[in-house]
Amino acid sequence: MKRKTCKTVQRRKIMLGILASVLLILCMVFAYGYLRHAGGYLLFRTPEHEAAAVQGVPTGDTAGNYETLPVKDGYTVGIDTAPVYLDGILYLNAANLSDNTVWFLARVYRGEQMIAQTGIFYPGEYVAQVPCSTKLSAGEKILVRILAYEPETYHSEGVAQFSTVVAAP
Repeated sequence: MKRKTCKTVQRRKIMLGILASVLLILCMVFAYGYLRHAGGYLLFRTPEHEAAAVQGVPTGDTAGNYETLPVKDGYTVGIDTAPVYLDGILYLNAANLSDNTVWFLARVYRGEQMIAQTGIFYPGEYVAQVPCSTKLSAGEKILVRILAYEPETYHSEGVAQFSTVVAAP
């Protein structure tokens, strides 16, 4: 003789299946939200053009210790190798030479902390100074990173970095 299952048992199984499916979907939604907005996971936002960027390269008294440094990725970076800090401003003189085919963005670090950043500057432009979030003193070691981007797509074309020491004003 076959045993008949009660309709209430079948309903419980169906409800349990639906409940498990809803919980699984909610877990997936929360996991996606966590990954998207977690502190260590940031979405790339296209940087704005640097408002202080001007055409040309640093010259004269304002150039400081400006030098051009070739990068193995095929472009050349112009930079002040001994930048000066004065009243919250770091005089970096970061230049994107007109022969380059990439866009630049400069970041300055003290240890692991980023203390200054420019916006994007195009070939043929340079940024003389950048506001600095931390007070620096002469002789202090900093790391300068020049991020290169493929125009319009913002795909990375490499990073040029060098350590230097802040010069006395």
